Formats: sequence, C-alpha cells, structure tokens
Amino acid sequence: MWLLTYVGALFNGLTLLIMAVVSMFTLPVVYDKYQAQIDQYLGLMRTQINTVVAKIQAKIPGAKRKAE
Repeated sequence: MWLLTYVGALFNGLTLLIMAVVSMFTLPVVYDKYQAQIDQYLGLMRTQINTVVAKIQAKIPGAKRKAE
C-alpha cells in the first residue's frame, strides 16, 4: 500500500490503464521472441530467491520448509 501511494503520485489512473493494455499485447510477443534468454535469467533469479529464503527460514525457529 505504501508503494502504491508513490505510484499513484507519479501516474494518473488512465496512464496506468494505457500502460497495462500496451503491456498486455507487447509482453507475450517479446517473451515468444526471447524465450530462451528470459527463461535462463528467471531460473537464475529463482535459484537466488530460493537460497535467500532457505537461509532466512534456517534462522527462524519453527519455520520449516515443506517437502517438495
């Protein structure tokens, strides 16, 4: 909610709607064109996020990760 107040201060509601519509039609085409590169970087991000989450859960007592 705090972040949305700053986004709302920068953009008008109509501007956000236009950006959403343009993104809705642009992002699938970009993903189809660069799918291999995007998937590679998303895999790296997912690995880093899982590592950080595992470290945090190891330090919090009682926060055990579910078996996958």
